[in-house]
Amino acid sequence: MLFDELGIYGWDVVEPLVLAAIVADLPVLLVGDIGTNKTEGSKTIARAVLGAGSAFRHYEVPTLNFDDLVGFLNPKGLAKGVLEFVPTPLSIWKAEAALFDELNRANPFIQSKLHELIRTRHIMGLPTKLKLVFAAVNPPQSYQAGYMDLALASRFVAVQVPNLKAMKDAQLDRILGKNGHKKKPAFRAMLRDAQGAAARPKDRQNAQNLAKKVARDLSQTEIVFNPRQLTMMVRLLLGGLALRTVTDNSRFSDPDANTAYIEAVIPEIQGIVRSKVNKEMVHGVIRTVVGGFTLGDPVMVARNLEELAAVEVTDSLAWVTAMAKRVDQEEDLKTLTRVLAKVKDLTMKEVIERELGEKLIRQLAMQLTTQTLLTEDVPVAQLSQRVDQILASI
Repeated sequence: MLFDELGIYGWDVVEPLVLAAIVADLPVLLVGDIGTNKTEGSKTIARAVLGAGSAFRHYEVPTLNFDDLVGFLNPKGLAKGVLEFVPTPLSIWKAEAALFDELNRANPFIQSKLHELIRTRHIMGLPTKLKLVFAAVNPPQSYQAGYMDLALASRFVAVQVPNLKAMKDAQLDRILGKNGHKKKPAFRAMLRDAQGAAARPKDRQNAQNLAKKVARDLSQTEIVFNPRQLTMMVRLLLGGLALRTVTDNSRFSDPDANTAYIEAVIPEIQGIVRSKVNKEMVHGVIRTVVGGFTLGDPVMVARNLEELAAVEVTDSLAWVTAMAKRVDQEEDLKTLTRVLAKVKDLTMKEVIERELGEKLIRQLAMQLTTQTLLTEDVPVAQLSQRVDQILASI
């Protein structure tokens, strides 16, 4: 898990959602119990994304004053008709990332100012240097905290931070032992590549159709959809697909991840606004809709060697390259045998170039031989003879 490499343990289930939000350049709202690493987690992620020396601000919203955000009004500038502020070490102007903690306890005046900051990363119409915006709240149902205003909550990607009950012993051991291995440079490069990946027009259209169908299928509920939410859904879906493309990891764009991307921008089912919406019903509808859509090139989407072998070959080089990456991961003898037979057939029919096909056939034959030997107890003296027999039978 990538977050383990940063020293953030137990966040495995929300990792795709957080990273897709960063790729999509959307603000993240961390919803979770006290002590679940929301503050340090957001700071660690920000430093990993922006660099160790990046400026990070942590604001406790209940005690936040407007002067804390902007500094002090410069009377000299005002006399000239220019609105400018004298910054302080706490002000937002030079911050590249910020966390607004306990956002649901904000007084109305500060909340109105944060609306603008979260929406446009401007304040009083003046630009800031913010690249990442995090906020954090405790679940109102469990703590003496108010529900959020729907207009503010709908601007965020809501992430349900796991508590101890949701973690396995191995995750708890990593938390207690702090035994991760940090690899921030690779982490930054991966996100940079994902942000630079261009979505295929077909995938963008599919993502848009998926978002529209979710809104239509849930139109009879109390959920209030708006164009911004649908746009956020599409951006998250494409962000996850970009991560899948650059990492070759299907969990960034599988049905679970795509369902999470859509649900994350529906505040009514996140427990952060007052709502009587049936969460289980909504989840079921979204999961059903997601199951009817496909995002990504079939060659990239295939989860294993057998699924990839079933994909129609339209680009033989891309298909063979993808197959070659998965051959050594396959251990099932029947699967290897079926795939080998198909590659031979495609090569004979010249669906794939002979040189490419023969190279892939050799790789499949060696993997099939290796896996066969692992199931047998062959004496060392007879090993070479047995290899020859297996290859001859192939």
